[in-house]
Amino acid sequence: MGEASQVKKALERLRAVFCGTVDAELIDTDVAALVGLDEDECRILLKVLHETGAIERRRRNVFVCPPSSWWTSATIRF
Repeated sequence: MGEASQVKKALERLRAVFCGTVDAELIDTDVAALVGLDEDECRILLKVLHETGAIERRRRNVFVCPPSSWWTSATIRF
């Protein structure tokens, strides 16, 4: 499986977790376990999602997808 395909699948799993738990605070290590990613890889993707406004960082290692996030209603195209 190509790297781009692996990233796409990881983002799909992350989106399912965050959009399925809108407004719930999630710890990065728990998110990594839920989506089956290495903790360091997961943190990189969480950082990118935070920088693009898909999720918010409430405090160190705690993330949330607010109901107003574009990620909850956007159509993802790769």
